[in-house]
Amino acid sequence: MRSTTRWQLGAIAVTVVVLATLASPAAAQAPRPVTLVEALTLAAQKNHGLRVAAVEVKIARAQLAQAEAAKSGQVTLSASYTRVNERAGSSMVIPPGTIPGITYPIVITLPAPDPNIYSAAITYQIPLHTGGRIESQIGLAQANLRGAEAALERTKQQLILDVKQAYFQVLLAQAGVEVAARAVTAADENLRVARARVAAGVSPRFDEVQAEVSLANARQGQIRARNSLALAQHGLNGLMVLPLDTVLQPRETMTVVPIRGDSAALVRRALDGRPELIEHRARIDMALAAIEIARAGSRPMVALSGGPSYGNPGGSSVTTTGWTVTISATLSLFDGGLTAQRVREAEARVEQLREAEAQLRQGIEMEVRRALLNLSSAAEEMAAADKAVELAQEGLRIANVRFAAGVSTNLEVVTAQASLSQAEGNRIQALFNVNLARAQLERAVGGAVE
Repeated sequence: MRSTTRWQLGAIAVTVVVLATLASPAAAQAPRPVTLVEALTLAAQKNHGLRVAAVEVKIARAQLAQAEAAKSGQVTLSASYTRVNERAGSSMVIPPGTIPGITYPIVITLPAPDPNIYSAAITYQIPLHTGGRIESQIGLAQANLRGAEAALERTKQQLILDVKQAYFQVLLAQAGVEVAARAVTAADENLRVARARVAAGVSPRFDEVQAEVSLANARQGQIRARNSLALAQHGLNGLMVLPLDTVLQPRETMTVVPIRGDSAALVRRALDGRPELIEHRARIDMALAAIEIARAGSRPMVALSGGPSYGNPGGSSVTTTGWTVTISATLSLFDGGLTAQRVREAEARVEQLREAEAQLRQGIEMEVRRALLNLSSAAEEMAAADKAVELAQEGLRIANVRFAAGVSTNLEVVTAQASLSQAEGNRIQALFNVNLARAQLERAVGGAVE
């Protein structure tokens, strides 16, 4: 009997533990506190898009080094070995009388050629004149490097905006969960009061039904709020390259910080420092360098080469050493108009990029002014939302007093609670809009704003 009781108690304990685990799956993982700076730092260290842009800068630097290496010339070592069939020696006969005083034939025996033929040479070749081709290729590579660095900065600034937006989204979702929890608590208390009044016979059954409906709606809102929080945390985890199910606990709150700079100064700052413009100007420089490279196709190229050599040419039994120096020049006399068309294409590309730059500058100015308008509108909306919450709280207080005094129905309390929940939700959304608009303004300007 005692063993049976112990077994039953053990089974009950295990069941309680399992049910507790199933009821609170998040309890297995403690929330990870994170500040906005920590989120930005972690994203900068691990984000795949930023790493791709950083590798592109490395590639551009290597390409610049390749272009510069062309000025230094090249040293090449060439060697060859050939094995031919063995051949017999030959002889040469000088007839008598060919040489004065010699009355007999002279036979000269030639040795058999060496079947092993080898040679080796070291050659140093350096360009003396390329018609500006090498210099233009270096200029193109330098512009490409500037463009890659600007693209890295552009990716970094966009990542900052994305992380800020995701961080604020988590704060918004958490506040939504808190508002939903308060709504459930208030609806539950309202249901308790309604049931007590119905039981006492001072309120109709309709008040209790309305309170039950209000509580059910509040619980549905709480479920949606929790789901929004989970989705927001997944988004921030993805940017930080953390496991998507990591539970984050932001350690900061959203605040309203006014902007002191005027629109004209912010526009000038954006047009001077936005990485998109720097990247685009680098493309124009690359197109200008491409024009010079195309023009170099009709200019002469002069190169100097030379170096020592060693070998037995033709299989001679005598090994020779020596050196050579060569100056060579190449000039294209006719290419069917290929060079001219390449120049026209490159010039058209520059014209296209200059027009695109004007369009880009206009777009950046519009982006800054749009962000300023959104920030101003969000700040005004925030002030209105604060006032709405204050009025909704007072309205709920009055509704509760009237209901307790028996001069109104529970429907008035339910309506006041819904109005307060909506006002609180609107305030949270307005606060999110303010912070997001500020982050978008910083992205549009190209850095932090005061």
